[in-house]
Amino acid sequence: MRGLSKSQYFYAFGALAFIYSVAGKLCLRFAFFHPSASPIWLPSGIALAAFLIWGYRLWPAVFIGAFIVNITTFGSVLSSLGVATGNTLEALAAAYLVNCFAHGIEAFDRAEDVLKYVALAGFLSTTISPTLGVTSLALTDFAHWDQYIPVWATWWLGDAGGNIVAAPLLILLWGRPWTEKLVRAKILEATFLVTLLSGLALTVFDGLVFSKAAKFPLEFVCIPPVIWIAYRLGQRATATAVFLLSSIAFWGTLHGYGPFASHNPNVSALLMAAFMGVIAIMGMILSAVVSEREGGEGALRSAPNASKVTRPRRSSAATSPFFLLPRRSPMERRTANCDASVRRDACRMSASAFGKMGRHFGRM
Repeated sequence: MRGLSKSQYFYAFGALAFIYSVAGKLCLRFAFFHPSASPIWLPSGIALAAFLIWGYRLWPAVFIGAFIVNITTFGSVLSSLGVATGNTLEALAAAYLVNCFAHGIEAFDRAEDVLKYVALAGFLSTTISPTLGVTSLALTDFAHWDQYIPVWATWWLGDAGGNIVAAPLLILLWGRPWTEKLVRAKILEATFLVTLLSGLALTVFDGLVFSKAAKFPLEFVCIPPVIWIAYRLGQRATATAVFLLSSIAFWGTLHGYGPFASHNPNVSALLMAAFMGVIAIMGMILSAVVSEREGGEGALRSAPNASKVTRPRRSSAATSPFFLLPRRSPMERRTANCDASVRRDACRMSASAFGKMGRHFGRM
């Protein structure tokens, strides 16, 4: 979390309020079921990223931005205050939980922290805004109580998508230092993968090849490039690829293309949001696992005694061909020892008997 000077705070305050308002007005254009509930809600991710990067002091900017969005779209002053309060408390709760339990802006470095981030910021904290928002709208007669659950579900899924798809991209682009070295081979590989992913997304979701009537379930073909990017190019590239895929897929789906398009645009958008959420979670976990492995290998290489580490010498028993035989229990070993002693006594008695017989026949 970065500290802001007084002048930087005012610049960040104004920028956050303006960006939140513009993004909110844009996303509410896709509010098909209710004017205040959109299945696509990027402002939740913008607010969460801002709190994680610059701190909780920017909360008034989120409140003002959310109030402007709602008062100029639908509802009264009272309902807009309730919605803005819910949006602000949700972002504050998400940032606090991620800072306490998932290592803040470093949440995407470990698979365990990614799962915590998804559970806390993606699923748990995002219940605050729809609960307060839909309740405020219903109490002020701007929403029907019999539509409470559908409006709540649409609102919640939009906020969850913003925290899972948009927030990681913003945090990794502006909240983390750039330590990667730009190698020519990596640039060429990234260019190829982005082109491949874009082509597949346009083919499946945007009617590049198929018409609107063709609803072939080919969304799975976009998964291998995301896996490849997560495995080879890291968290930043993975978040960028997921956001690019989401943008193309949403645009095509809302225009009637792709496997998720239907006569109900709100259902289409909800299905697409759920699909992209799964893709984003998968990509973030895989890239975190690769990051953990590379970090462990780097720590081993940079250890002061790494060059002096030798393998322990194997014992003679390990080099024996009988080393591969199964171990015997103590009772089996005692039985074997007894059998061996009996065989030794029998051999001695036989040798003694043959010796006596030889001496007897020698005298004859």
